[in-house]
Amino acid sequence: MSPKILWYAGLNKKTFRDLASEFLVMKKIISIFLKTSLILVIIVSLLEIISFFLLKFDHTELFSVKNYIEKTNDNRVFTLKKDYDNDELDHLYEGRTFSIITSSERLRISKKNNLNIKDKTDKQKFLFIGDSVPFGYGVDAEESLPFYFQNYNKNLIVLNGAIPSYSIAQTVERYNKEFKDIKNIKYIYLQVSSPAQDYGMFGVDWQPSDSWTFADQVLRPYHLTNISIPYYGDSFFLDFVRKKIVRIAAKKKKLQTFKKKHNKQSDIKFVNHLNLNLNNLYNLIKNHSTILILSPINAPKFSAKNRTVGYERAMKLLNKTFSDFSLKRSDVLYFDVSSELNINSKEMFIDYCCHLSGKGAELMAKKLTEFIKKK
Repeated sequence: MSPKILWYAGLNKKTFRDLASEFLVMKKIISIFLKTSLILVIIVSLLEIISFFLLKFDHTELFSVKNYIEKTNDNRVFTLKKDYDNDELDHLYEGRTFSIITSSERLRISKKNNLNIKDKTDKQKFLFIGDSVPFGYGVDAEESLPFYFQNYNKNLIVLNGAIPSYSIAQTVERYNKEFKDIKNIKYIYLQVSSPAQDYGMFGVDWQPSDSWTFADQVLRPYHLTNISIPYYGDSFFLDFVRKKIVRIAAKKKKLQTFKKKHNKQSDIKFVNHLNLNLNNLYNLIKNHSTILILSPINAPKFSAKNRTVGYERAMKLLNKTFSDFSLKRSDVLYFDVSSELNINSKEMFIDYCCHLSGKGAELMAKKLTEFIKKK
């Protein structure tokens, strides 16, 4: 046999040995990878299963409202559920129980006054939009501003399209998605305290995308907001971690967020955000002969000493922005009854924030009726 053939034979023998050795190494790597993957799958599955059961006993709210809302995949973030009725399980707020009932059109309604959004008569409609104050959070629908206003205005169809915890941006988005095609809307009443509460807390760290959902703001630095895993959905484990962080933050006084500072630049950003959304809403309604009524944050006089400097600053900025916006347009009105509400504020409000009692709501409804009749 020639030396050349012997050389090739030796080379092939060595190559085969190397290939066999590499194959064994690859086999070992694949085996380790598969075992590791299996262990990880088992660990993740166990975490998901354990978290699922732990969440059954964890009532920490990631939203300040929950069981009568549902999440959306747009800038509303969430909206009211259809046909929600909790007669058998009352909500509790500030030691008071109250019920919430919604219509098939996602409006808050009363069984005593279930008005039809699709009413085919020529009756004009009055739409309340905004947050928990026009919604009537903390009281039954029969003690809310829209209900009392309906009693004073039988010639109108009054619709309660507000949602607790809604910001001005969410409110405008909801009007665009759910209400803009409703016929015969003569008046739209807007009242919100967010983003003033958010800006008051977070100061220069405030973002226009923030809404009054404390969890989202606390979780933002951890990149744990609105997480959904592709092809799987929401993770029970991540939801549990999010709730744990929220509980820790709450114990630490919301991570000292009340100490954030404000400056002229952050004020300008805040006011620009308000004007942007007011203009967006106005542009949606200006060609429909609809009158927009803007109402300020009505804070009770007795809670003044409990309000932070930041929130007081933000509240004044929001109220002034609303007022200034109305002064420039004949079809935008500014309705302010804060002085009347504060003559006897302890009877008009149910908390230190801004939520109205039945008496407060009735007074506002009466004053609002007088206000639109003069206009």
